[in-house]
Amino acid sequence: MPYHDKSSLSQNFIKYRRVVSELIEVSDLNADDLVVEIGSGKGIITEALRRKVREVIAIEKDEKLAMESNAICADILKYELPKMPYKIFSNIPFSITSEIMAHIMQSVVLPESMYLIMQKETAEKFEGKPAETLSSILTKPWYEVETLGEIDRTSFTLKPQIKIVFAKFTKRKMAFIKDEDKNDFRDFVTYGFSQWKPTVVEAYKKVFTFAQMDHVKKMLKIGEEAPGKLSFDKWLLLFKTFQKIANYEQRKLVRH
Repeated sequence: MPYHDKSSLSQNFIKYRRVVSELIEVSDLNADDLVVEIGSGKGIITEALRRKVREVIAIEKDEKLAMESNAICADILKYELPKMPYKIFSNIPFSITSEIMAHIMQSVVLPESMYLIMQKETAEKFEGKPAETLSSILTKPWYEVETLGEIDRTSFTLKPQIKIVFAKFTKRKMAFIKDEDKNDFRDFVTYGFSQWKPTVVEAYKKVFTFAQMDHVKKMLKIGEEAPGKLSFDKWLLLFKTFQKIANYEQRKLVRH
């Protein structure tokens, strides 16, 4: 497990300006961009971003660090993200990566791109490697995800004990799920993974009727796959089939 500095709300800070510059250079950030930085810490990334882009909204929960980096003192999980085009570039707190990503994905306007410093294992979950995960299925309709490279652990103030990578999330020109269906898709997929059943068929046994599930199995060629073994494409088809055939009560079953 990585070292968690209690005074900095479980964040590992990059200590070399050269490393920050190299990361920014491989991004698509330009002088016209509005960039949100989550967890600005002591401001080393903030400072570099301000030299590169039009405007930086730096958010830091720790009051002392927020003052040090001239950031907005706020909890990102309660902060309303911009309603205009923006990008995210952040060394996010590793301990709440999932919560931060869920908050971003539920925002009214999704960022055009995201560049995130995160644990390698977490990045792989969003990529769907070696198998699809809840994180990957909930992200892929809107983003292409790739790891750009590993960051030397000695680049951090206190060396983490796990591998750290620089991950890129590129917004698709055309999403696979309509904006108005975003919450329904999240609820449907989350339901399937949260049942802890050995197969997708078993997971949705209480949702689909026997005849509906028989139809789904034949049409989508779904057999005994576990939720994580079902391909992303089939998850999309399964949800879109559900939208077509489910009644109000069935939709209510999967709603969070």
